[in-house]
Amino acid sequence: MDNIHDISCGKTDLRLSLFSLCVVIFSLFMSGANAQNNIRPIRIQLNDTKYLFLKFPAEVNYADMGSRNLMAEKSLDRIIKLKAEKPNFDKTNLSVVTTDGKYYSFIVEYNSNPSYIAVDMENVKDSITSTDIIPSTGIEVSNIHTTHIILPTKVSDIAIGHKEVISEKAQTIDNIVRVKSVVDENGKFYETSITVVTVDGKIYPMNVGYAKNPKEMSISFSKGGNALFEDMSVDNENMRKISEWIIRKGQYIYDLGKEDYKMIFQLYSVFTDQDVIAFHLHAKNRSKIDYPIDFLKAYISDKQQGKKYLTQDEELYPIYSYYSGDDRVVHGKNDMDIVLFYKKFTISNKKILYFEMYEENGGRNFKFTAPSKTIINAEVMKELD
Repeated sequence: MDNIHDISCGKTDLRLSLFSLCVVIFSLFMSGANAQNNIRPIRIQLNDTKYLFLKFPAEVNYADMGSRNLMAEKSLDRIIKLKAEKPNFDKTNLSVVTTDGKYYSFIVEYNSNPSYIAVDMENVKDSITSTDIIPSTGIEVSNIHTTHIILPTKVSDIAIGHKEVISEKAQTIDNIVRVKSVVDENGKFYETSITVVTVDGKIYPMNVGYAKNPKEMSISFSKGGNALFEDMSVDNENMRKISEWIIRKGQYIYDLGKEDYKMIFQLYSVFTDQDVIAFHLHAKNRSKIDYPIDFLKAYISDKQQGKKYLTQDEELYPIYSYYSGDDRVVHGKNDMDIVLFYKKFTISNKKILYFEMYEENGGRNFKFTAPSKTIINAEVMKELD
């Protein structure tokens, strides 16, 4: 009998242990369920003059806005853009689900001057921190000048926050965006935003203000500042080989350039073939101080015909740039060859071609002109030798 009692006690203890384990598991399950049911929403700021871009770690599969006062659109698979339809909307919410099964909850509040216009959600937990914000660039636009934005790769989407600004891709060019104001300095201009998304999923947010004469009219996010043209007959590798061939051919133009600061910046030669034209520039540094190149600029302008004559500049964007020095520095007592490729063009006798070279963090800047006949007299590229 004693043995039977002991076995019964053992079974009772086992049942109690199993019951306790079930209670623990159920408690853990319920606490997990409660945690899921109480997801802390992330606060975001919106207004009616700027877009907010949110980039998620996975493709957005579902989005629901709590109010008709909000507008949401998909930019790329993992990117959505948001904007208020009207100012001073009531606080509302936004829900997003991505294809990896993650659920995002947002509280959306109105802010007349939001502190960010693009956020990478990769590491966002309970709130957006400074490390989650994609930094924005300030640019100026005018109604009498066009601002150009140069991207490293093809443009996929352009979002303008307010109707006072217009924007479009430059014709036949995949990576340059033209921006302009539709109101003058006396009109009502709201500070707004322009955000460009490229095909590789990069976001380039910009805050836009008005200036009759913008300080910078070419904003480049591309290291080389090269344009990507549609349907070009030569690729980068071919242009690299052609550049080296052109440099080996040497100089045949001797009267176009600028000498100053113990430096010479001049045009050596011009070659053309099919749908491209290449300009061989040469920089020689006779000083002992290195010359780091900030950027090179080429543009076409009207010939000036008196002080009251208004000129109009047309900036040219290279499809490929070759530098004989990897670091883009013309070292002291040294020189550098530069070959710039453009989509083939010509200019009339009433126009003139300008070349400019700017020193990074310095004042040794150079500018010289080339007449229209320089282009007409271009040598033809022959089979590489």
